[in-house]
Amino acid sequence: RPRLLTSSQRQVVTGPRSGLRPNLRLPRRAQSFEFVMPTAKQVMDHLPDVGQDSDQKGFEDLCTRWNREEAEAVDKAKRTLQSPNTTKEQKVRGIEELEYWAIRRGGYDAEIVLIGTLKAEDKELAGQAHISLKKTWASHFNAWVNSGISNAKVMQERGRTDEAMKVYNKVIFENPLWGEGYHLRAKLHNQLGDVNRTLEDLRKTLEYCPNNYVVMVELGLTLMDKWKDYKGAHDLFQNAGDLCPVLPIDALLEILYSKAPHLKVEAEASKSENVFSMEAPPQRLLPEGWVDKFEATERPNQAFLRVGAELEQWFAKLQQQNPTRRQQRKLWGILVIAWDPDKHPRELRSFTTQVHGLLKSRRERELAKARRSEGKTMEVVDDDGQDEDAAAFL
Repeated sequence: RPRLLTSSQRQVVTGPRSGLRPNLRLPRRAQSFEFVMPTAKQVMDHLPDVGQDSDQKGFEDLCTRWNREEAEAVDKAKRTLQSPNTTKEQKVRGIEELEYWAIRRGGYDAEIVLIGTLKAEDKELAGQAHISLKKTWASHFNAWVNSGISNAKVMQERGRTDEAMKVYNKVIFENPLWGEGYHLRAKLHNQLGDVNRTLEDLRKTLEYCPNNYVVMVELGLTLMDKWKDYKGAHDLFQNAGDLCPVLPIDALLEILYSKAPHLKVEAEASKSENVFSMEAPPQRLLPEGWVDKFEATERPNQAFLRVGAELEQWFAKLQQQNPTRRQQRKLWGILVIAWDPDKHPRELRSFTTQVHGLLKSRRERELAKARRSEGKTMEVVDDDGQDEDAAAFL
């Protein structure tokens, strides 16, 4: 309960410029309050430049602070998941933290770490990451958008498809880079029997959300059943299975192989090339499997996000094998040299530079530190150590 200030405390708090009455009750924390005058440099740093709008300056400062908070929180959660010294409860808290940042900020870093957790040895943690990713892709950071989507779903269930379509169209118009808007509209097109528009919107969803393995399965089923595009469906099923082992991909592939047996032979040959090894990274992580794709030149950011997810899963699996420093350096060198932008055509420069920069961000050192107690984890009492290299990587 708050108590009255002593005479000496009133003398400090109720100065000539404070505007406080001497008998004001204040909480205990306020008794130790001491005003610190900012320096001239601190004041000048917060002033906008000549010709710059003060609102824009404040917005940029706010975004900088949010980005720093996100990087620190994601780094802390990632260390919690990677460290062998944290409890299962702490790891679940780490997944929940990543889910929060992935939804609130649309953070690619948080999404990539969650995708890496899908191949965790603990199946319950992998399942929790799967649920968090589904929530992330289905939720918008704007509560009003989520409210409108909920109403549109009710309209769709009650047969008021025209009204639901108007809501989905408006959401897509106002949020053209949000993949789930196209996904919801694709479901409505499918309900109305419009196959072409269903395929178009499903492809748009993957264009803006390239790691959404749920949509990969839906698009693969549509291609297999409606268009008889077995090769396209096979590639989508394979990608979805590589990202999320908990999906029943084997059952879908059996159905597909019964219709196109030649694909099974190709799949077995490809599987032998991507077997996990401590001597060389799998073929799917090398640029030869990516540079010929449409996204590599037209959508380099989305392609980079897709490669980042694959690398995160491979890094997580590599850590489970307790590699030696020599093995880590060898694998590292193969990937860095292979993704050197100077070795690829100019039109691939944006894509290859991003991947090359990621690989050079001293990831090897970060993984080694995750085994020790240097970085923060999701613990009740945290130490004060900071890993600047990991924060810079994020």
